[in-house]
Amino acid sequence: MAFYQRKRPWLLVIIVLLLLNTGAIVALLFFQQPLLKQKRELVTEHRQGLAALERGDANSVYRDGKSDLEKLQALIPAKRQFAPFLAEIMADAAACHVSSDALTYKPEHLGQKKLLVYRISLSVSGRYADIRCFLYKMQARKELVVIDAVTLKNDDPYVEKVSMDLKLTTYLKDGA
Repeated sequence: MAFYQRKRPWLLVIIVLLLLNTGAIVALLFFQQPLLKQKRELVTEHRQGLAALERGDANSVYRDGKSDLEKLQALIPAKRQFAPFLAEIMADAAACHVSSDALTYKPEHLGQKKLLVYRISLSVSGRYADIRCFLYKMQARKELVVIDAVTLKNDDPYVEKVSMDLKLTTYLKDGA
């Protein structure tokens, strides 16, 4: 019994270390192993893709690239769709209960690609949750829209009225 009393602190340390070790093993088995397996499968897929390129399987790469470009082209609306696009933005603003303070746009031609680039500046204001709703709707648009900059400001810390300046870029097919 005296031996147990003298060695008790060391026994407690050993028990705590054994529990920590067991916890670490459980974490490795249940959390790290599935993630590791997933990462290994991803690496294997990438290696197979690289091997296909090395073998000269350029036809499949070309077909995949062409398919991706066709999907991207389907996302780009015609120039005549710009006014309905702006109307949809305003409808999204109304649906999210934000007030639109200003909307300006500037068209540019994108060289030989027969694309128009519209740089859109938009200012809206409302409650923070409503601003988040509107920003989500802008991110989830089906058209090819890029959010270039977001600026949020609240002039009065006691009033929940947030102003957001949003800079967007959208692409349209020219000549359609």
